[in-house]
Amino acid sequence: MYAFVITLVLLGGLLLWYFAWQRGSFMARGIAIGAILVLVGGPVIRAAGSLDHVPIWAPALPFALISITLFGFGLLAWFWGEE
Repeated sequence: MYAFVITLVLLGGLLLWYFAWQRGSFMARGIAIGAILVLVGGPVIRAAGSLDHVPIWAPALPFALISITLFGFGLLAWFWGEE
């Protein structure tokens, strides 16, 4: 059952990428770059270690990075905003 769902998701992603590529949009390039990053980064992260010893700060790290990034963009919009 899981193999069927994974196959459908992969085919749907490939179809989405095909239509985006036909339109020449930046989304197709983003999908391609993301797929390459997943193909390279997946085995690297998997080989890095197990989940037996996870630091206490690791689960909250993505939320912290996103909030810091959005805060930075907010500051840029505030300083560079129209007058």
